[in-house]
Amino acid sequence: MIPQALVASLLATVAQYTGYAIPGTPPEIEQISHAALEATYCHRPCKILGLTTPEGVILLDDRLAIGKDAAATSILVHELAHFLQRANASSGTTVNCQVWAERESEAYDVQYRWLREKSPSILAFSQSLSELGLHQMIPRCAEDSGSLGGDRRPASPQPDRVML
Repeated sequence: MIPQALVASLLATVAQYTGYAIPGTPPEIEQISHAALEATYCHRPCKILGLTTPEGVILLDDRLAIGKDAAATSILVHELAHFLQRANASSGTTVNCQVWAERESEAYDVQYRWLREKSPSILAFSQSLSELGLHQMIPRCAEDSGSLGGDRRPASPQPDRVML
């Protein structure tokens, strides 16, 4: 169980970084098995650690030591950025490839900024980045209408997720 005080503190930090307002209702956060995360998003083995569903529920790999390990906690920071993005979006906002990619890029920026600020040294920060890996799931969008390039067009908006 992730303490609500930690979630509130992280939300305040993400809001400070981004300027997003914090809604009155905190996000629903569930820690589930890695296999369940894979089944929810990948439908095959993959390195997913967290995602935010289209309904706004944050799902995190239950192996993550949230609140104890900075790299693990940064996954929650990333997903909280998505929570605030959704909460602050205009109603009826269409999430095409370009919007999704911009949101994902911003969430990685927030995640890495938070991690850098929590790291006691550049060495510790580098070690955390190494632990996370540098694989970001940001698609290349076709120049026309913000859709995914090639034949990879999503049938619906993609859940926001961190795959490392």
